[in-house]
Amino acid sequence: IICIALMFIVVGFAVISTTLGITSNSTIGKITFDVHFENLQVSEGSMTAKTPATINGDDKTKINFSLDLKTPGQYYEFIADIVNKGTLDAKVNLVKVDGLTDEQRKYIKVSYKYLLGAPIENNDLLKSGDKASIKVRVEFLRDIDVEDLPGTDEPLNLTFETEFIQDDGTGIEKDKSTAEVTILGQNMLGSIDSMSSEFVSSPTGIDFGMNSSDTNGKGLYLRAGTENDEYPIYYYRGEIENNHVLFGGYCWKIVRTTEQGGTKLIYDGVANSNQCNNTGTASQIGTSVYSTNVMADSDTLAGVGYMYGTRYSYTSWKDTAYVYGSDVTYNNGVYTLTNPSSSNTIANVKTKHYTCRLTTSGTCDTVYYVHSFSSYNNDVYAIALTEGKKLEHIINESFANSHDSALKSAIDTWFKDHLVSQESKLEDAVWCNDRSISNGGYLKDYDLTLNSGLSNFNVMDRNMNYLPSPNVSYSPYIKNNEACQNPNDRFTVSDTTNGNGSLTYPVGTLTAEETILAGVWFGSESSSYLINGQGYWIMSPANTGNKSYGFYVTSSGSLYGYTLYSSLGVRPSIVLKKGIVATSGKGTASNPYVVE
Repeated sequence: IICIALMFIVVGFAVISTTLGITSNSTIGKITFDVHFENLQVSEGSMTAKTPATINGDDKTKINFSLDLKTPGQYYEFIADIVNKGTLDAKVNLVKVDGLTDEQRKYIKVSYKYLLGAPIENNDLLKSGDKASIKVRVEFLRDIDVEDLPGTDEPLNLTFETEFIQDDGTGIEKDKSTAEVTILGQNMLGSIDSMSSEFVSSPTGIDFGMNSSDTNGKGLYLRAGTENDEYPIYYYRGEIENNHVLFGGYCWKIVRTTEQGGTKLIYDGVANSNQCNNTGTASQIGTSVYSTNVMADSDTLAGVGYMYGTRYSYTSWKDTAYVYGSDVTYNNGVYTLTNPSSSNTIANVKTKHYTCRLTTSGTCDTVYYVHSFSSYNNDVYAIALTEGKKLEHIINESFANSHDSALKSAIDTWFKDHLVSQESKLEDAVWCNDRSISNGGYLKDYDLTLNSGLSNFNVMDRNMNYLPSPNVSYSPYIKNNEACQNPNDRFTVSDTTNGNGSLTYPVGTLTAEETILAGVWFGSESSSYLINGQGYWIMSPANTGNKSYGFYVTSSGSLYGYTLYSSLGVRPSIVLKKGIVATSGKGTASNPYVVE
């Protein structure tokens, strides 16, 4: 199919006035009407155009491009600004998208809207000095019937036309921060979270360093930074009552959409007469520890894994004058300390983590890696290593996905017994168990006297290591490659392109950053829809040292770290595939969306 598209702005100039009285001492300022295109950018993932979209015309009011669409799934998309550089306010007088026949609409989809999805409509106001970003997309649909495809090449001539005229006072100033989205087949509106809107008072948008409220987010939002993606990410926030879903005989709540266009849900109990009004223990599948054998004297690093590998126990002693090195070499069964200190204490050498402990020679067949130090009682915590192993072996072997955590076992067992028949409707989504270490004693050059060598994981330092303070901007990550830096931590069933392929079933739990988007915050009670009156586990690790901690949502809706051998509630999460729709319902507890 050869597609040649022409897009232009028709500039209409209405009468300014009929009569001007001028005295000899008066002047009239220059009056201009200038509405045109600027800043055209082709979206990432677009097919290679036969003729790329470019702004043309002396007045910059035309965009021309041509495509050769041959494969279902191909699309071409670009974003451009419509700018009013004149002195007069303008308004839309005509919007027209033309060129598709009824037959062509079966396999070609054309979209011409404002950037965030709101429609371009008559009387939309564009004030002098303002601009409006628009998005144009031409797509060869993927999910189509063979009989609907054209039998021969067809020329396709598309015209996108917007006529602007001088505003006569009837122009309507549209909220262009509002986005249009379809979730489970329902048309919804959400505001971008980086702007002020009905329940966001700040001009810079939601403050993720605070919990949700009537002035800091309540409703459906578009995550800033994803608005240009093929599937922008939307999420629910605050104390809301329109995200209830009935699926597989169980109640769920919508949390967010995914990068693949799916809809992520969190478990909310068994339906009661097709209603979803559960709370407390009725909204979870039971209780579980996160990980077994994670008592204070047995394990540190492996326990934070949704799946884990080798468990390394630690040894402790009072800070004593030993020889410490910044690294070690290994040869013929013997470790040799690198840059050994003279006999000293860890409190003085600080960044030298290796020691032979009981010998002053700097050589040994068992070396100790010190990962934590307590200035409170001068205790040193270390892992004994043999056979040439070093810090990198501790991390890699601890994080190997060889064994199920207790939390994963509880979720998998429930899924197998209650929801496996619905598996074909679920996306093989990425479940992020971000075990990347941001600071602390498991970094070789870290000063052990800082924060007692306690190692924080990235999800903690990104968002909640310290309570909100001036000039701190909190921005939870939501995309898989950002929220989960290491591919080994992106849990999937069979998708080894985006994940690790280690899961048995397409089910998991939420992450700390997803709960922050929903309005939960560290150490602060909230009014989020995620509150069920019970503390329950989420997937993200918090920190580790002589004990390991994972994040959980408290009964009052705050986010805290908890020892992994503690028993808390379990609320599974699933992702419905793109294209799954609700056949009825309004999303309320008494009338939830029904997905059959």
